[in-house]
Order: sequence, then C-alpha cells, then structure tokens
Amino acid sequence: MARGGRRRQTLGQGLDREVYQVVRKIIDERAQYEDARDNRVSFATVYDEIRASNSSLNRRPKKLLEDSIERVLETLQQDNESDSEEPIEIAQEERQRHKKTSNNLNRSIVGAWANLAPAGAMDSTAKIAAPVANGEPPKKKRKGITVGQPVVDRSPPTHITWDSLGGIDPVIQQFEDLVVIPMTKPEVYAEHKVQPPRGILIHGPAGCGKTMVAHALAAELGVNFINISAPSIVSGMSGESEKALREHFEEAMRCAPCLIFIDEIDAITPKRESAQREMEKRIVAQLLICMDDLALEKTDGKPVIVLAATNRPDSLDPALRRGGRFDKEINMSVPSEPVREQILRAQTREMSLASDVDFALLAKRTPGFVGADLNDLVSTASATAVRRYLNQLKANAEKHTMDVDMELTAANGTNTNSAMDNGTGALLRPTSSSATVTSFRHLVKYARSTHRDTNEATLLITSTDFLTALPQIQPSSLREGFATIPTTTFSAIGALTTHITELQETVIQPILNPSLYTALGITPSSGTLLWGPPGCGKTLLAKACANASHANFISVKGPELLNKYVGESERAVRQVFTRARSSVPVIIFFDELDALVPTRDGGSGGGSEASARVVNTLLTELDGVGQSREGIYVIAATNRPDIIDSAMLRPGRLDTLLYVGLPDAEGRVDILRTLCRKVTGMVFDESAAAIARACDGFSGADLESLVRRAGYSAIRRQSATIATADFQHASTEVRRSVGVDDMRRFEALQKHWGRR
Repeated sequence: MARGGRRRQTLGQGLDREVYQVVRKIIDERAQYEDARDNRVSFATVYDEIRASNSSLNRRPKKLLEDSIERVLETLQQDNESDSEEPIEIAQEERQRHKKTSNNLNRSIVGAWANLAPAGAMDSTAKIAAPVANGEPPKKKRKGITVGQPVVDRSPPTHITWDSLGGIDPVIQQFEDLVVIPMTKPEVYAEHKVQPPRGILIHGPAGCGKTMVAHALAAELGVNFINISAPSIVSGMSGESEKALREHFEEAMRCAPCLIFIDEIDAITPKRESAQREMEKRIVAQLLICMDDLALEKTDGKPVIVLAATNRPDSLDPALRRGGRFDKEINMSVPSEPVREQILRAQTREMSLASDVDFALLAKRTPGFVGADLNDLVSTASATAVRRYLNQLKANAEKHTMDVDMELTAANGTNTNSAMDNGTGALLRPTSSSATVTSFRHLVKYARSTHRDTNEATLLITSTDFLTALPQIQPSSLREGFATIPTTTFSAIGALTTHITELQETVIQPILNPSLYTALGITPSSGTLLWGPPGCGKTLLAKACANASHANFISVKGPELLNKYVGESERAVRQVFTRARSSVPVIIFFDELDALVPTRDGGSGGGSEASARVVNTLLTELDGVGQSREGIYVIAATNRPDIIDSAMLRPGRLDTLLYVGLPDAEGRVDILRTLCRKVTGMVFDESAAAIARACDGFSGADLESLVRRAGYSAIRRQSATIATADFQHASTEVRRSVGVDDMRRFEALQKHWGRR
C-alpha cells in the first residue's frame, strides 16, 4: 500500500497515470499467462501496446507519449530496486534502439557534415555530432533557450573612423575626457580610488550620428566592442530577456577592457511606473544591477563602459540617469551651417568631385539637415551623376549601333534591313520588339563591350548634381516640427533701419560672434517682443533675423500649441524647447503670442485655468529652470500686447520690446521702393514716391496691396509695365487697415512702456 501511494505521488494524475495503467496491465498479463521468470518490460513493448490499442493515448503527440513512457518505466525501476517483492527488469537499451530506428537519417546527415567540414570548423561540428561521455546522444535543447555562453562578436569595428564623420569636434573632446584614460590606463583610477564613468548616454534627434559615433569611438580605441540592439534583448519567454542581458555583461567583464553599446535603449528601459508589462520592469531592474556590477573592484581593475543611444532621453527610467550609471550625457544636436559643411566634406572625401562643387553654398542651402539627410543628399547627387553617365552611354550605344548597321549595309548591298551582327559573327534578323526593348538590348551589348570612348568627366559629381538633388530631400527636422531658414533678407524690408540695428545687437551678433559678449561678461538678451499694428512687418523682421544669423529656426504659431486635452498644451510647449536644445544655436519665433499667453488675472482678455498652466510652463522654460537656455533665442510677435501676461515682459524673459508702428511719409516711400524692385519693368520715380507720401496711415501690408492693385490695373490695360496712372487708380481702391482708434490705443501703450 505504501508502494502504491509512492508511485501515485511520483507519477501524478495525468498522462503518466494512464501509461502506468498500461504497463501494469502488461505485467499482470505476463504473470498470468507467460513465464513468470520473464519480467522484463521494454520501452518498445509499451509503445507498441499503446499504438495497437484504441485508447485516448493513441491520439497523444508522439514526443509527449515517449517521454511519459520513459518516466513511468524509470519510476517502476526505482521502485523495483527499493522493494524486492516484485522484481521487474526495465530494458532501458530498448529506448535507445527505438530512437535510433526513427533517427537514422538525421544521424547520417550529421555524420556527413562532420566528415565534410573543414578543419577550422571541426570544433563547432563536433559539438553537434559527438555523443556525451556515457555514450548517449546529447539532450535536445528547449526552443528559445540559449545553453552555454552566447557567441558574441567582440572585435572593434573596422569600417569607420573619426575621419568618416565631420563636425563632431566637441563630441570627440567629451569622449576624450571621459573614455581615453579609463580605457588605456585604468590603474590611474584604481590607485586613487576613483571610479571611472560607467555609462555614457548619447542622445539627440534621429539621424544625427549617435550610432556612428559609438562605432567610431570603439574603432579608434581598438578595444573589445559588444554591440547590442535593444529590441533583440526582448524575448517572449519569462526570464530570457534578463538572462540575455546578464550574459552580455558577463561576456564584457571577461574580455575587459570593453565597450558595450546599447542602441535604441529606450525600447527596453521605459519608466517603470508607466511600464505596460512586468517584463519591462524586470529588464530595467536587471540593467541597473548589471551596471552596478561594473565597479573596478568587481572587474579586477579592468574597465567596462556602457554606451547607449536614444532620441527619447526623457522616456528612460530616472534610475538609469543617476550617478554611477548613465551619469554622463552627450547631446548631439542638429548641425549648424559650418558643421554641415564639415559633414559634407567628410562624406565626399573618397568621391570624384568636379571642381565647381561649393560646400559652403550647399551648407547654406541645407538648413535643418542632419547627418543622415546630408548622406541622402550625397547619395542622390551620386545617382544623378550615374544617370547622366548612363544617358551618355546610351547615346554612344545608339551611335555605335548605327555605325555597325551602315557597315553591314555597305557589305550586303542596298538592303539596309537584311541583317544585323550580334557580335558573335551571326546575323540577327529584325524582330517585332518595341523600340524600348531594342534600345535596352543595344545598351547592354555596348556596356559589356570594351569601348571606353565616353567622356570620363561625366562620372564626376558636379555642383549641378547636388542642386538637382536638393529639392528631392526632405530634412528630418521638417518632420519633427522644425522650419527651414527663411529666404527673407533685411534688404527686402524698408523703413525699419532702427529695428534692424537693435536685432543685430540682441540676436544676430550673439549668435555669429558669441566671444564678443563672453569677453565682456555680458549675457545677451533672452527674448525680443515685436509688437505693433498688424501689417507693419513684425513677421518679416523675425524671418530676416533668422536668415542673417544662419541659425536653426523653429516657427511656432501660438494657437497650434493649444490642445483640448489636459496637459497636452503644456507638453507641446516643453517639446518645443526640447527640440530647441538639440538645435542650438536656434531662434524660436512665436507668432501671435497673445493667443498662447493671455493674462492670468481673470480680467479682460484673461484665460482659463488651462491657459494659465500653459503660461506657467512657458515662463518656466524661458527661465531655463532645470535646463540650460544657452544658445536659444526667442522672438515673439503680437498686435495685442495689452492682453499678454505681464510676467512674460519682465527682464530675463521677453525683455527687449520693439514697437513696429506705421511708417511715416519717407518710410512709406522706402517700403514702396523696396516692393517695386520685385516688379518686372517697373521704374520707381518721383511720381510713385509722391503717391506713397499721399497714402497717409498705410502699413507695409497696405502698400503691398497697392502694388498688387496697380498690377491688376496694368493687366486690364494689357500693358507689360505698371505706370503712375495705375498707382493712382489703385490708391482709390485700397484703404488703410489700421483705424484711428487702434492707433490711439497703440500710442498710449507706447507711452506707457517708454519704448520705440
């Protein structure tokens, strides 16, 4: 009774119990009808008995059934050894013979692999085909589980160096300070009991070169390098993701000094309080533990440094960004104009370029382009050059074919369509193929020949190729919410000389010559507010300022940041400044600022509680709380300054107030002269100036409408030029857009603020 209870506990109540009943049946039948001395129960006997029956066991999977039979026989064998009342012999060798009968073909194939494998590969093949020490074949590995140490490529990259990159001198300097000494002389840190950096987080917009920088660093240092793609760590089986991460770090410690690079780390390290699955929390915890184990005393004085790349640093768990983990961060920003020129030179250093390629011009015409966009530009320009060479080759192929046809015609008489040589001595009869097919065949035949009579200059990449490819490339910054640098210049603006001078001092010069202000210890103006009646050129000034400074430009319309969902408007404001910090030097232009930051006092024009939160967020960002505002310049425009929250206008925020009012008589003449430069065949004379002086109260937008109406009048006369009579007629159709009452209100505000 005790033995039966032990068996039931061992075999359970499932499939093993049913198999056990079959085995007991076989034993009982043998004891009743056969020789009692033959008590051997083989694996094949049980298996054949089950297959011959009509029980439910016959429908079970083969592998599952075989394992169950083996377990039952093994349990009976153990019971037989501990209890001699019922001796039963279990023929274990029958199990192996049964396996061999169904696996002979596989074993013969594996054996053939072992015989055919080269000497260098015998070790890995032998691991597959060789049996274990006791003569049994190796046990099958469960799918999805890695047994033993993973095969990791530890060699540093060889396809990239610092020369492959351009414009990253500040980044190289940071890596020099953080990595060179720990990787080459770790004993310096060990002697002074100082811990080297364990983790360096490289972040920045997509396509700015984070991955390339990490690979180039490993290549230049020449140390072991383990490249980990973050999504490859994730496994569907519980515990496997953490195990894979541990094995990579253990491998790095064995081969130290070593660099570990985790690309797209945000895929596996989200904030744990908002993680969707428990697995994500476990991966974060495992990474934290692994990084804590990289201390020099735990790695025998051999350094291991972890590099990680992401374009979403704020999505990482905060515990990863504390001291002792990813405590050093390198921000790779959107390249400025000089940096773009260096990148283009680096990417084309091994290409055949024409002498007319102007990198400075290309850099100026590619605002907002990151390294990946510039690489796309170079590839597209190369494709354009190859296409031009193809067209030249095609033309030469047609010419060559015509020459061959003429020679055949001369040799065969007057029949020009009798035959055509295919290059092998045979004559090809004309077929019914289309002209395109015939042309294609001629091109392939000619390209395979040894003729080299094409002009080699067609293989050079010219400036025209770059300019042709430029409109086909959409910079990544446009998809991320940035705006390209406007084409408006100060020469296109009239009558605002004083304002241009002020912007030169407060915005343009700090960007172009920051050393002038640093030498004096002066902090440039943090923000400029352009206010005044509508149509007076506020937006034009901001665009021209961005053009003159060659800085990155982010244009934000006030209402587009507002969202009906709680918290979304504030998030949009923060995102604007996050993008700006990755693009310094940068100008943020807030158009119609009054829609975004109305006064919070609840009076006239006051906003709701939601708008008050937006105002608070923008004020915090302008103050640079928690984040540096260095290199970020803010220009805002509004024609309703009276409803803007007063906190926005204090020194340190929008502290430069420029009143852009209606032009006086001579200002109107200057504006009209500037507008007439764009008109074909128009000569600005004194009569046109007199008309401008007579348009009292006209803004710049009103004068632009005047020129447009004068053009309509000339079109009605079917004239190719605009005459003075056209301006006189247009002046009767255009009215001023700023009323007298509005001007009184602006003049009162101007006196109150004491500004221009």
